[in-house]
Amino acid sequence: MLYELDPRKFEELVAHIFQIQGFDITLTPKTRDGGRDIQAVHKSSLGNMLYLIECKRYQSSNKVGVELVRSLYGVKQSERATMGILVTTSSFTKDALDFASPLKYELSLRDYETLKKWLKDYK
Repeated sequence: MLYELDPRKFEELVAHIFQIQGFDITLTPKTRDGGRDIQAVHKSSLGNMLYLIECKRYQSSNKVGVELVRSLYGVKQSERATMGILVTTSSFTKDALDFASPLKYELSLRDYETLKKWLKDYK
C-alpha cells in the first residue's frame, strides 16, 4: 500500500511517525521545498536538535541514488541541522550507501525495511 500512496500523503505519514515520537513537525510546501520535505525538532533539557527529512516514495526497483543523498547533505550543512534523514519506500544504491557511511552521525538513510518496522511500532 505504501507504493500506492500519493507522494504528499507519504510525507504526511512519515511526519506523523516523527510527531508521535515527540518531535515538533513542519511540513514544507509541496513544491520548492528547499531539498527537504519535513523539519522535525526534538527539544530536550540537553538542547534542541533539528532533523531535515526528505521523503521519496519510489517503486522497489527504483533505488535512491547518491545525487539525492549528496543534495540532502548539502541542505543539512547549509541549514546547520543536526541530522539529515532520507526515507524511501525503496532502497539505496551502493554509491549512496558509501557516501553516507562515514557520516553516520549527520546523515541517515532509511529504506523500506525500516519503514516496515516503524509502521509495525506505530500500530
